[in-house]
Formats: sequence, C-alpha cells, structure tokens
Amino acid sequence: MITWVEKGQFRFTTSRQEVLATPNLGACVAIGALDPDSELAGLVQYVLPETKNNPAPEGFPAFFGEEAIPLFFHTFKEKGGDPHRAKIVVVGGGRFRKSPKWLDIGLKNVAAARYYLKRLGLFPLAERVGEPSPRRIEVSLREGLKVFTFSKVESW
Repeated sequence: MITWVEKGQFRFTTSRQEVLATPNLGACVAIGALDPDSELAGLVQYVLPETKNNPAPEGFPAFFGEEAIPLFFHTFKEKGGDPHRAKIVVVGGGRFRKSPKWLDIGLKNVAAARYYLKRLGLFPLAERVGEPSPRRIEVSLREGLKVFTFSKVESW
C-alpha cells in the first residue's frame, strides 16, 4: 500500500506493508529516515527553505525546511525511532536548467537540509540533489530507502 507524502507534509509508518512515497520533487526536498531497530520509517517533503517570518499555510506543518526538519526528527524520536541510528537520505532540490542561480530555490532547499541536519547532529547516508532530473523517493520497512531518477533506482 502506497501512502503519498505531499508537499508540506510528513508521515511515519510501522507497517511492513506500507510504502511512504513522494511524487516527483522538482525544487522541493524530501528526507527519508528509516530505523530498522525500532521498525519506524518516516518521510518529510518541504517546499521552501525558511519562513522569513511568514506562517506556513494551514494544514502544511512541513512547508518550510527550517520548521519541518526539526519537527520531523522530534516526532520520529517521540514515535520510538532513533534519528542518530536511522538511515537518512536527502532527495530533490532540482534545478531548472535556465533559471538564474539567485532564483534557484532547489539549491536553497538543499542548503537548508544540510544546515538543519547538521545542527541536529545527523548525517545522511546519501544525497541525490540538484540537477534538472526529476527524482522521487520511497521509504518502507520492507524495501528500505529507494531513490528513483528516470529509470535508475538506488537503494539503501
């Protein structure tokens, strides 16, 4: 069973039958976390790197990376997972070929992921970020973390 994690959302599962997945990410960034010891998987997808004192749209607690990443890992821990033991993969932050660098939201989203993960003392196993290639991620207790780039699939 696939549970889609849309922009500005995060989800967790303890079911071996459930797969948490994003649609293609574009400039958004998704972070997958999997703690096999506690049998907890989670996935968050955020849209913009920081709030700049703007509130997140109602119903989208993970809209800004600045709020999403700490909240996601705090909740991961509350649900019994250990973020320091978990396998973590960062995906997305796509770059549109012809956009000027100052307008590259994907690059800013990736920088936010690196910054807030480092502040939490967390270091991802892999980053599949940047580039104009659309990517998506699936996280499950049975299959692990999978990143899809066109017809290429990588697993952890």
